[in-house]
Amino acid sequence: MPYSGQTFSNPATGEIVEFLETSNESAGQRVRFKTTIPQGKGFEVEHFHEIADESFEVLSGTLSWKLNGKAGKTPAGASITLPRHQPHAHWNADEEPLVMIQTISPCYDTDLFLEKLFQLAMDGKLDSKGQPPFLQVMVWLRDLKSRTYLAAIPKPVQNFLAFLLTPMAKLIGYRAL
Repeated sequence: MPYSGQTFSNPATGEIVEFLETSNESAGQRVRFKTTIPQGKGFEVEHFHEIADESFEVLSGTLSWKLNGKAGKTPAGASITLPRHQPHAHWNADEEPLVMIQTISPCYDTDLFLEKLFQLAMDGKLDSKGQPPFLQVMVWLRDLKSRTYLAAIPKPVQNFLAFLLTPMAKLIGYRAL
């Protein structure tokens, strides 16, 4: 169970996350965490969240983002919200490390997902870009309330694949949390 002050790092990407407020502490309203992202890292794959808005308060560095095909940058001292159902991506394209406060609301089980993702990273089970195995993603998509979809693949196709593949994935050891 995640807790405030808990810190994770991803050895594959160098990203660091420190929980500032968990779902449990906010009754599911939000999860807040401080994120440090090295140059060229982040989540460049366009995706969307079914039920959550994602807000970023940039403390240092510059956040690069894409929202509905439009690219932009948010500098230190500024904030941006990437709304639910809208295809987006976010990463650090600059040389300086990006440090920001990220808030996801509502969050339901997002902090549990992040904890699992970073545990997989520490166990060496993510690829060199920090991405989890496809079957792990299918289990998350099927079992978590805080669903994240890839923007390039129709949502019904992703739901069908998750429905079809999750039982097999669980038989070979994949778990949502």
